[in-house]
Amino acid sequence: MKWFAARALSLSIALASIFSASAQNLSRPIQGRRLVILKVDGLNADLLYAAMRETNSATGKSRLPWFSHIFAENGTIFENFYTRGISLSAPSWSMLDTGRHTIIRGNVEYDRYTGHIYDYLNFFPFYLGYARNRIVDMLGVEVLDRAGIPLLIDSFPYAQRFQSFQLYQRGVRWTTLEHVLERRLSTKVLFSMVESAGTSSLDQLLARQTETELKQALKGPEIFYADFYTGDVDHEGHATNQPAALFDVLKSLDGLAGRIWSEIQAEPLANETVFVVVSDHGMNNVPGVFSQAFSLPDLFNSPAGGAHHVITNRHQLSDYKIMGLNPLVQRVITPSTTSFYLAGEAERYPTAWLDLDGNERASVHLRNSDLNKIHILLLQLARPDLTANVRRAAVGCLKQTIERHRAAWMKTSAELDEEMAALEKSIADRRNLMAEQSHHATAEEHETGKDKTARRLAEELQDWEREHAEYTAYIRHIRALLSLQFDPARPFRGNIADVVPPLTLGDGNNIYDLENYVAGPSARGLVLDAAGNIDEAQSFRHINYFSTLTSQHARNNPQAALSPRPIDFLAMRVPDTDQQSYWIYGDEENQLIVRVESSGQIAVVPVKHFIQDRNGKTSWDSQEWRTGLPFRLFEDANLQLPS
Repeated sequence: MKWFAARALSLSIALASIFSASAQNLSRPIQGRRLVILKVDGLNADLLYAAMRETNSATGKSRLPWFSHIFAENGTIFENFYTRGISLSAPSWSMLDTGRHTIIRGNVEYDRYTGHIYDYLNFFPFYLGYARNRIVDMLGVEVLDRAGIPLLIDSFPYAQRFQSFQLYQRGVRWTTLEHVLERRLSTKVLFSMVESAGTSSLDQLLARQTETELKQALKGPEIFYADFYTGDVDHEGHATNQPAALFDVLKSLDGLAGRIWSEIQAEPLANETVFVVVSDHGMNNVPGVFSQAFSLPDLFNSPAGGAHHVITNRHQLSDYKIMGLNPLVQRVITPSTTSFYLAGEAERYPTAWLDLDGNERASVHLRNSDLNKIHILLLQLARPDLTANVRRAAVGCLKQTIERHRAAWMKTSAELDEEMAALEKSIADRRNLMAEQSHHATAEEHETGKDKTARRLAEELQDWEREHAEYTAYIRHIRALLSLQFDPARPFRGNIADVVPPLTLGDGNNIYDLENYVAGPSARGLVLDAAGNIDEAQSFRHINYFSTLTSQHARNNPQAALSPRPIDFLAMRVPDTDQQSYWIYGDEENQLIVRVESSGQIAVVPVKHFIQDRNGKTSWDSQEWRTGLPFRLFEDANLQLPS
């Protein structure tokens, strides 16, 4: 989780130029036949606009002369969405590449029932799978395809488009990589390396080769969609906040835009071409203030954070230098040395799964609190030294916990049964279809992209088979748990892994669960109340994660511009409501409810003391708008309130 002085921004910007007329003289709509998009990851709009407004004293022109000429003078500039508190490439590019609300919510996502990991930013498994004829599209594209959401590029026939390397990529341009590797391993480059002379990185070589091929594609009349994706601005913005370094990368981007513009103007389709520059998000780059990290994995590994075994999708800190060289890693488990009840079980039962990718945000997924309680009680019931009265009480507590979930788990199992039956039929039909198809694509099929259709069908079949196996296993575990029988007079002799599924998280936690999260047994073990039942408050370690996370303080904070509190607020969906409602927690006195009204409008309401009881009922106290609330809306000098 990154920590900056200024507010979190995610600003998608777009700049467009229509070549057949200047923006000021448009008297009728222009029908562009060709679309050329320059996709810039992580472009800070404030830095871009400021540099465009500034004048180069030597030339008397803008410091970014091409951007100013193309878009400010001959095109248009507009902002199309603005959010606070989240800045993520995968969801943002999903919105931009589809024009739809995103169904992808992070750079990595986890399936709570199966443990399957969707790592959207890892290119290497895609390239390797494509080379082996097993994968055709990037993972994000596959997810969108499964949801029936087309990309903008899908509006153009295969032979009419040129796509660069990017997150939502269909296929791989092997010729581009081939030329890059030839240059990288050329005699000239090798001599430069031996003589310690400067030599281009693979990223630079790939960018140059892609630009060369893009220009060549624009020369032909058959290409009507072309894009160029660059991550240089994002990479530099993460590395430094120094104005000179950031301007250098903007200057390079300005030159790239100018070269593309010049190439378009020189071609016959110039008057029918729309040239667009678009970015997914910005970031905070405040001169004199550097980013500081706060280790969420360390917190969740610690007793105060629950002593979880933690999953991330990347190796952490110094481990990344060596183990991070393996690009195929998607699941990294960091064991807790202080685990309350799962010592030695890190590989099977990691209970905190973290998505740390992004600017100033993180996503935390904890195993279901009652699943933890069930696991703890089963471990206790397996002990031969448990007294008879405690054993009877533990069996009663376990049965009560299972019964609380019985209806929901039976409903989930029945729904998954129905889904699996339909999936089995689809698998059988797909196998028959694949058996009937030829395994050798023709030259024409390669040219039209139809050869990839068969590969997509085969890959989807593999995904279906994996999902069927994983979800069937989850159903089997849940049904085994629901049918579990106990003998209060004897220790439990069953295999816990048969009823508590490894490498899964179970149902999501609601707000009550996270305010009363069962992190382990208490130091005293199982304690009985006056009625002879398990005293849950005394028998289990409970953590309120809302107050625990927002109360964290940095031990060393050398920058006065930064708050010592690294976590500004937490956001969680309010479950079991008719509306889409989200609770934003700063502390007990500073909270918001964000909800989507039936009209589609978004309402933001300041509240405090929001609570949820065990039965799911929620309550809160209303309050007036003021400073100090999450999002810091009233602290924004640019806030414009309607009169």
